[in-house]
Amino acid sequence: MAEAKVFPMNAFVSVLRGDAADQTQLDMLAYITQAETLDAEFAPVAQSLSKAWIYEQEPGLTKYAEGDIAKLGNQVKIEALPAAQAARAQKVLEVLGAIKAENEALKAQVEALTAEKADLAAKIAPLEAQAKTVAAQNAAGEQKVTVASGKLDEMTKKLNDLMAEVEKVKSQGVVVAGVAGGAGAAAPDAGVAAGPQVGGEPEADFGLGGDAFGGDTW
Repeated sequence: MAEAKVFPMNAFVSVLRGDAADQTQLDMLAYITQAETLDAEFAPVAQSLSKAWIYEQEPGLTKYAEGDIAKLGNQVKIEALPAAQAARAQKVLEVLGAIKAENEALKAQVEALTAEKADLAAKIAPLEAQAKTVAAQNAAGEQKVTVASGKLDEMTKKLNDLMAEVEKVKSQGVVVAGVAGGAGAAAPDAGVAAGPQVGGEPEADFGLGGDAFGGDTW
């Protein structure tokens, strides 16, 4: 067992009250539990492990609540926990230390992943914008191709209709305007020759074969 050590009275009182640990209290708790180091976060656990031992070593400390603590002096001597109890206390503190280390590692990992996520987001943002631009351009290009294809189909149909008309005319023959006009010009001469003669003096018998007003009988 380690040699007894003397600590300030206020350190014992702060342990018994469960006050926040200062460096003096941490040193005393580390001595009592025989821990190499004691994290301030684990002081409440060390206080619980040490409180019963402190009362056992200094029963007079139970009077601090009654205002008689001044009679005990300014310092108190105390021994460390017995080896078996100290080993159990150290095991508890080691487990807490391992949990804290794991939590810190996880926290660091989360921070690293968060930073990596932010970095990736910063890199992805321009790519997403570029992808949207390309998609818009592709959509516009597809629309232009559709319009051009429609016009081409329309022109092809017109061309096919025209070719069909040409083939139809070729199959039926072509009426030449000059020939038709010449034939038509000859027809009027024939018509004049065949038609009645007009003009000149009228015949005396008006075409009835004699003088209708001549003779004794009129």
